[in-house]
Amino acid sequence: MPDEFDILPTPSSIEESDQELGYAMRHNPLSRTVYSYVKTGEIIIGLGRGGSGSLTIFIKKEGDERITVRKILSEAMMTAKWTRQGEGPMLPPFVKARCQAEYLNALPRSVRCYFPTASDVIEREIPIPVDLREDGRTTHREVIYEMEYVPGEDVSQFIEKHSPPTAVVARLYAEILSVLNRVVHTVDRVPAPGETLDISYFKKIEDRLAVCRRTAPSTFNEHLLGTGRILINGVPYLNWSTLLARFRKDPEFLRILEPPFHSLVMGDANTENIKITNVAPLILAQRLIDSHASAEDVDRALASITSESLGIRFLDPRAVGFRSVGREARDDPMYDNKPWHNSIGHYDEIHHEYFTLRIRFDVRHTPCVDIEYIDGNPYQRSYLVREESVDCGNIDTAAPQGMADYFAPIMTALYGLDDPDSLHVRDDPYWLIRFAFTMGTHFTAMPPYHLQAETDVPFTDNYQIQRRPVAIYCEGIKWLNWALQMLEGERKEFLGLRVPSPSA
Repeated sequence: MPDEFDILPTPSSIEESDQELGYAMRHNPLSRTVYSYVKTGEIIIGLGRGGSGSLTIFIKKEGDERITVRKILSEAMMTAKWTRQGEGPMLPPFVKARCQAEYLNALPRSVRCYFPTASDVIEREIPIPVDLREDGRTTHREVIYEMEYVPGEDVSQFIEKHSPPTAVVARLYAEILSVLNRVVHTVDRVPAPGETLDISYFKKIEDRLAVCRRTAPSTFNEHLLGTGRILINGVPYLNWSTLLARFRKDPEFLRILEPPFHSLVMGDANTENIKITNVAPLILAQRLIDSHASAEDVDRALASITSESLGIRFLDPRAVGFRSVGREARDDPMYDNKPWHNSIGHYDEIHHEYFTLRIRFDVRHTPCVDIEYIDGNPYQRSYLVREESVDCGNIDTAAPQGMADYFAPIMTALYGLDDPDSLHVRDDPYWLIRFAFTMGTHFTAMPPYHLQAETDVPFTDNYQIQRRPVAIYCEGIKWLNWALQMLEGERKEFLGLRVPSPSA
């Protein structure tokens, strides 16, 4: 790939396949931005889902029927104000792109078939228009690389499009987590060196929220972040700084939360980053359940949903580990339980804005945030997340209805929790507490990636426009509080499983 790209005129139409390439053009940058990354003789056939500061273009080259994926991560497209000197969890997205390419190309043979290959990495600086220069910078840095195109639908896209029954999604989750646990996490598994908590979790929250303060000071201000408590849907929770102080002050809490081992991890197992190359087994199971077929037929259809029959592939690995990046990236495998954050953590509903948010401040200046998920949204039937089922433990594992009800049976099978000689229970006895804690850190540190700015429109800094990162922050606060309640012995059961006592 050459260092320079031609700026081409916008064609009258762009071929798009909703099934394979998804994401309507309205969710992407202006055409002139897209076409500045396209060369003569290339045809854009679709645009992918991009996070903060990124653009994904699906192209065909003249005389070649293969689809190529070109990923661009650029300071010019970032909303959040990352510093170029950031390291570890604060690595700027455009630097992380190079690490992703290194990670993908260094995967061992046993894992490589589950990931795409990457090539042609370019790092460059582009001039900033004079009227847009800030902080003395005259150039933006960006990284561009190409990777193999993986056909099919990502898991979130499939669920939004088809709204499959919860039993189908549960079976899909079980297969995804199984691949991660038995294939990915067995690579380079070693005892953790310690200090993971402070570097990978506590400081990440502090530093990422500092990015939010710099970027959106009117939204992520002292009224939202600076209080000791916050009310979310009428329930009082400790706010982030109080939570971190509680975690840090008790050596026993730190011992329990510190991961016992590190390994290779996918690192960003958001289900938007997990592709299904063959959806037929899922469609069959959905059709049988919806037509009230016999239990035997349904069971056979669900059993046919396997990682092999689906052709599961993983995209966009985090490629940043504990004091390691790129080909050396290794970290806490608990990261890869992230599919649960899409469903029982409401991420898919928040990310696609199937919710309303209202925020006010009471007489004590405590923030009161009300989040209501839109009834009938495409994810509702599949996830059936009842807030009280997670918060109050009203789990029905005998006759599961929502994804929260399936958590215990899926994780029991995954980790062998019903086996008294389970190696996972021996090696990580507090995994359930760490699961809730890690879910909380995912969400609480995620807002910078969801700060929203429209192309060619000044950044709008208020609670309504920035409702998505605010809702994500609030979800994190809930999970961190639930983890603390388990550590303090207030919560004896969580998601249908017994919470291990600190003496375990």
